[in-house]
Amino acid sequence: MTGRRELRPSFASRLMFLLALVAGGLLATAPGALGQGTGETYGLEWDGSGSVRRMLYWDNPFPIYDATYIFKVYPRKKNEAYNYYTTFFWGNNGDFIWDGGDANTYYGAHPYPIPAPTGPGQWEISVFSNDYVTGSEVDWNRWHTQAFRAWRESPSVTHHEFYYDLPDTSKVISHTVSNSGWADRNPPSPAIVMGQAPNLNGQSWGGYPGWEEFNGVIRGIQIYSGLLTVAEIQSEIAAPMSTQAGQNLIWYLNRNPRPSDVADKKGVGTAHNPAWDGVPAQEWVGTAGKVPKPPGNLTVEP
Repeated sequence: MTGRRELRPSFASRLMFLLALVAGGLLATAPGALGQGTGETYGLEWDGSGSVRRMLYWDNPFPIYDATYIFKVYPRKKNEAYNYYTTFFWGNNGDFIWDGGDANTYYGAHPYPIPAPTGPGQWEISVFSNDYVTGSEVDWNRWHTQAFRAWRESPSVTHHEFYYDLPDTSKVISHTVSNSGWADRNPPSPAIVMGQAPNLNGQSWGGYPGWEEFNGVIRGIQIYSGLLTVAEIQSEIAAPMSTQAGQNLIWYLNRNPRPSDVADKKGVGTAHNPAWDGVPAQEWVGTAGKVPKPPGNLTVEP
């Protein structure tokens, strides 16, 4: 239009205006942008008390062998009468000793009290009715990137590896089971569980109160229905489905789970969505470079 001159603000003036809005709390970040360069992340928070039932689980999982699991965990120390934890188990969602009075076809990895049940936790592989530990106490109150690999060599030999503080591959526990009766059949109610152990008459698998609840934050969940090499695991941690094996075997992906949104985010194949047994865990919201606050302060870090 003739006679009209449009006045366009300079880039510098627009930037100053946006910064003022941010400082005043008037400009919100769109939910879909969280974790996409803002540094904000989500996770699932358990306070370790086991005061209510809050177990995340997948029923009808893939076969127990072969498999690869990746997590980011922030463990907090328990000082209770029973200092058991559950990061995850593949096992029976019911009686632990379902096989004629014996436990069978399960594994898990998390802190384990030494001496049980009141001692401080050590990272462990739980398998074959035993707890194989590192020999030193967990380094509490910091993030650990972890991977668990399980595979079958033959009908009677299965292998288990737990990398409990990647990218340091020297921090690993390994255990081989040589037994033709081990994991030779599925339990009655197979499941992958997280945060708490399966419910057995109001208590955990081991008969302990509180369902062996994790104390801390779990996020960065990547589950693969097959065996990845350590190098492939490192690549998948940096970028999910960045390897051919990761693309072929990815079963579940949600690196920023929220209690209200634990849906499978892999975007390919069949979605494997978990459910909550009881109430959801609490929500943790963090900012890159910050550590989680103690339980009960589950807001964005300053």
